[in-house]
Amino acid sequence: MAKRFENHQLEVLRAAFRESENLTKEKKNELVAATGLDVEQIASWFSHRRARKRSKEAMAELELEHSRPKQAIKISRGNEAQLKKELLESKKREAELQDENWRLKERITIAESDKQFCLLKKWIAYPDTYMDL
Repeated sequence: MAKRFENHQLEVLRAAFRESENLTKEKKNELVAATGLDVEQIASWFSHRRARKRSKEAMAELELEHSRPKQAIKISRGNEAQLKKELLESKKREAELQDENWRLKERITIAESDKQFCLLKKWIAYPDTYMDL
């Protein structure tokens, strides 16, 4: 099993990584002297640290990519609800207009019947005046 690094070694390695993710030969030699680790251990630690960083960045990107469709679905559901509400209101208004149209047609029919009745009364009262009815 691999030996764990000591806290002071990790602090030195992390500080060096923050300065630069890639090591120069000189920086490797400085870290060997500062940590007591060999060059392979330091190179391996940096390599794993870069891989971990890339992995975290990739995960963050995937989470962002995943959140976009979720947000789009949420917006679509809101739009769908609004459209359903508008459709229901339109159907209600259409029914009201159909009822009003039916009532107006009835009134027209009654008015036409009244007009014909009035003409008939006039014709009966004054048949000579209204001969062409």
